[in-house]
Amino acid sequence: MFKIDFGKYDFTLIVAICICVVFGSFMVFSSSTVMADVKWRSPYKFFLRQILWVTFGFAAMFVTSFLINYKFYKRYAKWIYLFAMALVTVVLFAGVLRLGAKRWLQVGHFTLQPSELVKIALVIAIADFISRKKELVEEWKGLIAPGFIILLILFPIVIEPDLGTPILVAGVCFAMLFCAGLKMNAVFAGGLAAVLLMAEEITRKPYRLTRVKDYLASFVNIDVSSYQVKQSLNALGSGGFLGKGLGKSEMKLMYLPEAHTDFIFPIIGEELGFLGAILVIAFFMYLFFKGIKMSKNMPDVFSQYLCLGITFLIVFQAIINISVATGVFPAKGLPLPFISFGGTSLIITMATSGILINLSQYKKKQSRT
Repeated sequence: MFKIDFGKYDFTLIVAICICVVFGSFMVFSSSTVMADVKWRSPYKFFLRQILWVTFGFAAMFVTSFLINYKFYKRYAKWIYLFAMALVTVVLFAGVLRLGAKRWLQVGHFTLQPSELVKIALVIAIADFISRKKELVEEWKGLIAPGFIILLILFPIVIEPDLGTPILVAGVCFAMLFCAGLKMNAVFAGGLAAVLLMAEEITRKPYRLTRVKDYLASFVNIDVSSYQVKQSLNALGSGGFLGKGLGKSEMKLMYLPEAHTDFIFPIIGEELGFLGAILVIAFFMYLFFKGIKMSKNMPDVFSQYLCLGITFLIVFQAIINISVATGVFPAKGLPLPFISFGGTSLIITMATSGILINLSQYKKKQSRT
């Protein structure tokens, strides 16, 4: 029978993540009851599902925190990458079509979103590449091999179509390579190539181009912002400092679409005010600085960049979600980590944070291999 020494792991990190997940469940309940009752005559529909996902998420987090050592991911980095690649390829042919996009696989009574697995699979693959070829990363040609690894697995996701996830994951991988010593000329070349590819994808889909035009025009006239962003800003602005009170949001009364998923942050601002919104932001700031500090204590190069990659992945997604909700970025659907309603996204995020908890056991700097 296995024995776990819980004392060697970072207790504050565990508590902070658990509190955020529980808080998210309450906010899903608060933001979804009216809509669920109107559409499905079941006010607790999304809350009960969220409890189910949270249960699976805590189980996954327990496994990745205490039962799997980080060396497992280095040993099987290639196979994890290939498995994720196979899933996002299969979804193009056998995926479930929703709102004009094939992003989900039907598994019994549940749906799986393979692109969520790609996020952590690609972080593991890039961390493994850096650990084996760090001297190559520091040269101009250091962008070629990882660039191919990134583009190969993100291409099927773009076809689904989904542009938000590739932008997020490519940004995370780029940040990892930059921290590994990628030369500035390679940084500019990679950034330019990414911008050109993104511009091509935006112009290829009229609805994306419309979103960007509305976004740019909103700097002159806020009234031309997308409907969701305008309602989101109304929710945030009406909350004041302390908010209207938990459960007392008006925008969730069918005014703000996706209030329990991608736009849950404005409901937090409306019900709990500026103070509640700042506490959410403070959590992700804590996670960012905690991850950066932890990376300095890792026993080898792979674990160092795995720690950085996971930290960037969670925090960058939170930045994009909050920026969209506040009109800083063009409208794009990405859930707020740990808080938004979700199945695959929540479970994978909690499992990924479990890897971060596992890495927190390394308190002192050890000699690198």
